[in-house]
Amino acid sequence: MPPSTRIPPLLQPYVHLPRNDSLLLLTSTLGATANWLLIRVLCDALNNPEDGGDGHNVVLVSWMREYEFWRQEARKGAALDLERLKKEGRFAFVDGLSELCLDASTNAPATTSKSAPQITATSTVGGSPTQKAPQILPVRGPPGRIVPARGLPQGAAPASPALTSTSVQTSSTTRSSLGHHTMKSLDIAHLQTTITTAISSLTFSKSTQRKTLLILDNPDLLLALNPTISPSAMTSLILTLHTLPSVSHILTHMQSDNPFLSPSTRPQPLETSHHNLLVKLAHMSSRVLGVRVLDTGVARDVSGVVRVTEQRVGWMDLGLHEEGKNGDRAEEGKGREFLYQVKGDGSVRVFERGAGGEG
Repeated sequence: MPPSTRIPPLLQPYVHLPRNDSLLLLTSTLGATANWLLIRVLCDALNNPEDGGDGHNVVLVSWMREYEFWRQEARKGAALDLERLKKEGRFAFVDGLSELCLDASTNAPATTSKSAPQITATSTVGGSPTQKAPQILPVRGPPGRIVPARGLPQGAAPASPALTSTSVQTSSTTRSSLGHHTMKSLDIAHLQTTITTAISSLTFSKSTQRKTLLILDNPDLLLALNPTISPSAMTSLILTLHTLPSVSHILTHMQSDNPFLSPSTRPQPLETSHHNLLVKLAHMSSRVLGVRVLDTGVARDVSGVVRVTEQRVGWMDLGLHEEGKNGDRAEEGKGREFLYQVKGDGSVRVFERGAGGEG
């Protein structure tokens, strides 16, 4: 199935990027994830030609999910091969989770075989312990069992530290050149540099005017990880990135659960920061999409509700737009709601209220 057919017809006009450069906001709540909607936006940007061009490049920055998750979701939900798109210079991923939140040691591949665990023996020489070379425990099993030898061949010298360091550095460089970048600091300047590097690594076609869509997945996590980052600093970073010549649109995904929209009686600093950032981005964005669960509870054939609101005035314009042939500008600001159902095979069905969930 072609990627373009994975986008429900009712949702197509709203996942398609606006003609003018703009900021977009996507919100979600607990129990109603927006991953499927982000994948559809990414699919439309990479595949739909615009004004005689050949679509957009996409940089996906995620602080909540690793690349492997997005690769599988893109393949399953939109038939997109992100590995191929990375090699073509159309897609880049910035990992804001692994180095900042996860233990790096858990991501490192194991170098010791489970069947041959290593132990380190120590002996005392002259009253001080002396560490000996690791010993390999014998493999336990029935008599006569032949086990292939493990380890370096006889006479082979282990790789020198310099060679190992060079190999790791070369591997890291190759990975970055293939469109994978990793954040290693919570400093706002480092965030900007890493994202800018990812944007500049993509192929920019002057002949087709192909520009870049920047997707920021859960940057609100930074407010919890680094309390020194203020909502104003985050919005300034987003506006700075939007002024880059090759960036046309920025889509930001944030959480909008009730505790963030209506802080407690004695609001905590994190609640206040999240609320302020969400409100600022909502005012700055020309289109706001939100997914939430049903107000009436869980339904077998409905996953949730998606609401779309078009803003009349964005931060880069004064609302001076030409009215469409059918007066479509008059529909802006009213908002529309649809029900959606995410199926097990990754497909999504979007339908009007009262149309029924089965079909």
